[in-house]
Amino acid sequence: MSPWSSTNPARIGNADPANTRSSKKPEAAALALRDVNRCSVRPTDLITHRGYAVLVTDTRGWIRGEKEGFFFHQTRYLSHFSMKIEGADPKFISANTVDHHFLTAYHFAPSPVGRSAGPTPEDDSSTGGEIIQKGIEIQVNAFVGDGLHLDIIVTNHALAPAAVSVSLNLQADFADLNEAHAGKRQQNGQVERIWRAADKREVDDARGELALDYKHSDLQLATQFRVEGGDALNDADGTLACALSLRPHEPRIITVDLIPVFEGKRIEPFYGRDGTFDEAARATKARRRWLEGCAILSADNPVVQVAWDQAVSDLASLQLLDGPNDESYMIIAGVPNYTGLFGRDAFVTSLQTAALTPATLRGSLQAVSRWNATATEDYFDSEPGKVLHQRQRGPLAQLGLTPYLHYYGDHSTPGLFLLSAAMDLAHTGDLDAFRSLKDKLLGTLAWLERNADKDGFYPYQTRSKMGLKNQSWKDSGDAVLYPDGRMVKDPIAMSDIQGLVYAGKQAVALAFAVADDNDRSTQLLAEAKALKQRFNARFWMPEENYFAIALGPDGEQVKSVASDPGACLAYGIVDDDKAAAVADRLLADDMFSGWGIRTLSSRHPAFNPFAYHLGSVWPSPNSISAYGLMRYGFVDHMHRLAEALFSVSQIFDLDRLPEVFGGHTRDARHPHPGLYPGACSPQAWSAGAVILLVQTMLGLTPLAPRSTLMVDPALPEWLPEITLRNFRVGASRTSLKFHREPNGRTAVEVIDSGGLYIARPAASIKRGADRVAITLAAALQPTHAIRLSGNAPSL
Repeated sequence: MSPWSSTNPARIGNADPANTRSSKKPEAAALALRDVNRCSVRPTDLITHRGYAVLVTDTRGWIRGEKEGFFFHQTRYLSHFSMKIEGADPKFISANTVDHHFLTAYHFAPSPVGRSAGPTPEDDSSTGGEIIQKGIEIQVNAFVGDGLHLDIIVTNHALAPAAVSVSLNLQADFADLNEAHAGKRQQNGQVERIWRAADKREVDDARGELALDYKHSDLQLATQFRVEGGDALNDADGTLACALSLRPHEPRIITVDLIPVFEGKRIEPFYGRDGTFDEAARATKARRRWLEGCAILSADNPVVQVAWDQAVSDLASLQLLDGPNDESYMIIAGVPNYTGLFGRDAFVTSLQTAALTPATLRGSLQAVSRWNATATEDYFDSEPGKVLHQRQRGPLAQLGLTPYLHYYGDHSTPGLFLLSAAMDLAHTGDLDAFRSLKDKLLGTLAWLERNADKDGFYPYQTRSKMGLKNQSWKDSGDAVLYPDGRMVKDPIAMSDIQGLVYAGKQAVALAFAVADDNDRSTQLLAEAKALKQRFNARFWMPEENYFAIALGPDGEQVKSVASDPGACLAYGIVDDDKAAAVADRLLADDMFSGWGIRTLSSRHPAFNPFAYHLGSVWPSPNSISAYGLMRYGFVDHMHRLAEALFSVSQIFDLDRLPEVFGGHTRDARHPHPGLYPGACSPQAWSAGAVILLVQTMLGLTPLAPRSTLMVDPALPEWLPEITLRNFRVGASRTSLKFHREPNGRTAVEVIDSGGLYIARPAASIKRGADRVAITLAAALQPTHAIRLSGNAPSL
């Protein structure tokens, strides 16, 4: 059953169901929100995408600006696209992204035959009006997938036949995405233009092929156009001209296939005329399998429902659909900037969305772990056992002008790799898959210990002359500052990275126990326990009643108040007696804007609501903080944060949470928080934030090796009921209904157990206690649980 069954979106033509948005998005919000017009995250751009391919145009559907273009593998294969009708620019009507992969634009031009195209004039002063002035309609449909397919539909709405000349300006410069953004080239080559017309006698419409070959000794790049339509085609002076003879009300279509040649290989467009595609293609089947495996949500609150539906649609659209087996479900980080392989983003998104489907998690593990480092290469920040941060394949990376061909400069990814491997086992019960990763997991654990400092913490410091200074998720150059605004030099031990290593070791220890490697499990649990003790002793700031963002190069606290301790709650590294202070501080006025938790306190001298990591609000880390608040029993705090994020989702186009938004306070002066310039939308882990928020409120803890699902739900007043169907635990599928009772307790009804043992903790859990640890204990000790369905498996 498809997760779209609850929304039943209308399909246009042969549209890809994974890319089709619901047409039933209610405007009325069940969450309190001041009425404001919706905000476009990139108001000057129209962006469509699929896999490694991204099309960025202006608001008219043309490519004329420095940052615009059609990009494949972060290489610009189309740097200019515009059109003239009879030598003049057509008049613009409208343009819009119809779907993730589909853009349509309308233009018109006067009939070239003049007054004879209109009604018989009553006198010589008549101009024929709209019939003449809007006599020629031009519709441009662009379909993005692998390559680019264009349908240019020219229709004569006038009363007389017309001969129309359509001129297309098609150029390619093969700039790297980073060069396009910077407006400065680091690599250059001549572009050779070659036109070959087909013999007109062989076909009904004119046909031809245009090649733009990049003459660079170290890059095998070219743009090839396959063009069909009209009575005659010709390429001269850098312009492709098409002659059309049009009878009244006759549409004729010029089709243009843009075929990127990448690393010497031709990449055929996925879509054809009118957006048709191969229903039997491997990528099509893979995406449909993914959709059929997704959990289906029915929420009593339309705001939550719409946000969920959009998130699922975005997650489907961001899949690479490339590589063997489950690697097809590897997800790109965000559009339009981050379309390569990003290990950190893939693992975070996969963990956030495991309740939707664990298939993305399995795909990320397979795709990223293939690149686990085996050698020391300082330029790439590579050491044996490190986990890939990012892999880009644009010209700058291919030429070695950046280290991003395979770059390892992120210290959160190793902990995420450990955690992801363990969570895959928890959701699927697939011991063979876990054991297949054993050597790589041990390699990463060994790397962690080799790189621990003398105090047993895990600091980062780049070894590359081109590497990133900051190597946590806050990776901008000025992300980590002292309270007076001074830059913190490397090495830096970030608080959230310590939390990730703790959670990774603890989770993978339990996985090793399931795999009957008890000695290793015991050792890792002991290491995690010792790290937690060290962390709480060294990172705690008694004067702030909060954790430091980091330890600096001297081992002393960096005492800036920032969002990172929210992640520490989520990872369980915070001592119970400190959890309440952290929860309260996260939602204090200087940290909580009303729309979310800021990256940096508004009291810090470097605070800026529009700085990337110095005051903005990121949905993904906020969802992780919400999970952390729930983990330690601060349900009201969690509800307040979840309400903020669902409310702000309504402000943005398509009810989609962008990568990052402004950190302004939610008040009468700021009816919306502001937009971060250049934010990605869609962004994988922002879509994942919606799924994690719902999972957090439902308190789902799968233990597939024991055929067990533990639930510990807490629904807010504004979300009184949720039904979740097709939720996967191992090979089983279960369906549950959650209902908030008048006393505030959330009841659970098992609609279909799928043969699972389903239970909830028996005792009420006090605030500040680790609910995840208590829930896991209840799963292993049935006397501490309330059985909802099935029988507890024996130990």
